[in-house]
Amino acid sequence: MRIDSIGFDWPYPMAWLWLGGAIFLALFALHARSLFLSLPFHSALKLFVLRILGGIFFFLLISRPFIDRMEQDPKSVRILSLVDLSGSMHQKDEDDGMRRIEQARSQMDLNSPTSWINQARTRYGAVERLGFTDGEISAIRSSSWELPEKGENTSIGNALANVLRSSEQEKPAALVLFSDGRSNKGLSPLEVAKDFREVGIPVNVIGVGQFKESGNLSVEFVEAPREVIAKEELTLSAEVKNGFEKEVVTSVSLFSDEQELEKLPIHLQPGELRTVRFSSFTPEVSGLFTYRVVIGYVDGDSDRSDDQDSQLIKVNPPAYFSVLYLSNQVRPLYPFLKRTLSGEQFQLSSLIRLGEQTFHARGDLVSPLGYPTEEDFWMDYDVVLLDSDCLTELNATLISSLKNYVQKRGGGLLLFGNPQTARSLLGGLMPGLETESSRAKDNRSLIVLSDPLFTERKRVDDWKPFLPAGLPVELLTRLNPAARGVVQLRGNDSDSVLGIQAYGAGKSAYWGSPHDWRRSLVDEQQAKEFSIFWTGVVQWLGAGKVERVKAVQPEDDTKAGEPHSLEIEALGAGFQPSLDAVIEANITGPEDFSKTLQLYPKGGELGRYVGEFTPIVPGSYRAHYKLSFPDGEKLEHWSYMQVKHSGDEAKDTRYAERDLRMLASLTGGEFLPIMSLSSDWEPKLSDNLPTIRTTNKLNEYWLLFIGLFLVVGLEWMIRRKEGLK
Repeated sequence: MRIDSIGFDWPYPMAWLWLGGAIFLALFALHARSLFLSLPFHSALKLFVLRILGGIFFFLLISRPFIDRMEQDPKSVRILSLVDLSGSMHQKDEDDGMRRIEQARSQMDLNSPTSWINQARTRYGAVERLGFTDGEISAIRSSSWELPEKGENTSIGNALANVLRSSEQEKPAALVLFSDGRSNKGLSPLEVAKDFREVGIPVNVIGVGQFKESGNLSVEFVEAPREVIAKEELTLSAEVKNGFEKEVVTSVSLFSDEQELEKLPIHLQPGELRTVRFSSFTPEVSGLFTYRVVIGYVDGDSDRSDDQDSQLIKVNPPAYFSVLYLSNQVRPLYPFLKRTLSGEQFQLSSLIRLGEQTFHARGDLVSPLGYPTEEDFWMDYDVVLLDSDCLTELNATLISSLKNYVQKRGGGLLLFGNPQTARSLLGGLMPGLETESSRAKDNRSLIVLSDPLFTERKRVDDWKPFLPAGLPVELLTRLNPAARGVVQLRGNDSDSVLGIQAYGAGKSAYWGSPHDWRRSLVDEQQAKEFSIFWTGVVQWLGAGKVERVKAVQPEDDTKAGEPHSLEIEALGAGFQPSLDAVIEANITGPEDFSKTLQLYPKGGELGRYVGEFTPIVPGSYRAHYKLSFPDGEKLEHWSYMQVKHSGDEAKDTRYAERDLRMLASLTGGEFLPIMSLSSDWEPKLSDNLPTIRTTNKLNEYWLLFIGLFLVVGLEWMIRRKEGLK
């Protein structure tokens, strides 16, 4: 804005105005002389000043002065707003703060009347909303705000150059850039700034971000084994690296799936790399276990994706199985089992009631004084062979802990004897829902299924097991949804003698033929089959949990902003690949990420289910799978994944305020942090814009009349006080 001219809107010749002014001053001088002669000095001075002011106000009213100004026409101004939509704008500068892109979005919201973009559109002719990623410019749409999640590179220089090229016909009055200043590709923004200065287009910069001291704290397992053996000590170590230029105090924790095994404090010097060795522990049961090492969060950590490391370790069955036989009566089956389980692979303990107060005890942990009473009694054994008739003689604590022994510890339980007692006291731990007592006149032929107990045994189909004639047997006629009959009547697969099931972390089974020992007396071949059969049953029970649900580990690293495929393998109740399970996965991750999705069968691969989701930010994610089968059975499973940064954009996401200030300064624009941006902020505009003339008439201001009224009123009051007319 500039003042073009000053004048008077006097309707008569200007000479009259100047002549009248001269006469007024002459008369006023004579009048002032008489005032000072007739009144005290202070009173005369007051009247003198008031009359001068009154004369000035009167002169302004009759002369009607005006000022002409040349101003830029706001309705002809075209402003471009350019928003950085690259990956670094997806960052948070504070854990509980807004993402950078959300801060910019709030000022560019067309639905908010108080946003800067809406206020600017009321002041100027046109304010366009543009965005850029990797140097490519496009109009901002509702979907544009999701682009930073993809982690694309930043090229501020290329974006500015494209703006300049596209504006050759109609140059904008100004450019308003919203960015964090982080540019890792293409032209230098400061080089392009020279071109903007030459054409006279200022680049006003809104700095989106916050400077903070940053570094990287990382952790990873060191020489973690892929396979170990149950009952043997396992020691895990991890390397923690401090990438900060300052001391860091935090903690490092070791988890087995969801269970925290140990938490250690750690104090690291700047740049220090330290190996942390956790206390040794002993995996009691076999199976697949996910071990995780996690470091505590440190403010300013620039890469959260390496704050945790995971290792899937296969725990193989132990070198020997600890077996307990417990019964309230002497059964002929026991000595045959004792002989079968007498090898180095088994360590057999037993407790058998012989009389009212007499017990047979075998093993260091078994007392001949009677049944145990300690809650954790079962936990020292891999397999328990339990006569259900003695359940009524055990206390409620032992029965409850027996369920935990199987479900949580992963132990194996074989029940025999009265099935009704087992069902009433142990509930679903008993594989059979309904049983039928039978006593056949002749031996009844049985068939042994190879899967899953004897999958590595050959010639199982040639075995000749049977139910002894004339002796009672309990047939399982209806099984739990998760159970399967693996020793069945030949020609009648609905009735089973042996039913098995996975139960929690362990396994349970029911054996309905306590007189099976008779077939070991038939001949040498039958005796060999008897030994192989019972060895296989005990080994299967003691081998830990059955992996009915297994998450398939991805071959490549998972990266933020890229689709990630979830795949799991599921076995049905019969330990066969499931074709009709309903599977839901709930994924949780950093910054309250949560997503629920359905998994569907993968074509061509039986028992495999797949789903897909896109992790938003790097870090540790957990998938909680819920499986429902047609028979009503429900299973749960957890898996973990580490999501890495995607591309070059993620290597450095620091706020580059210095570069932004230089860009604004070189082009003649203004730099402003977004926290200081208000809706009434006006950017610096180009000097080469259309102008309009505006005239301001001073006599039209109402303050002039008020001033004249006050001066006349004060003069009248002073005159009355001095006794003048």
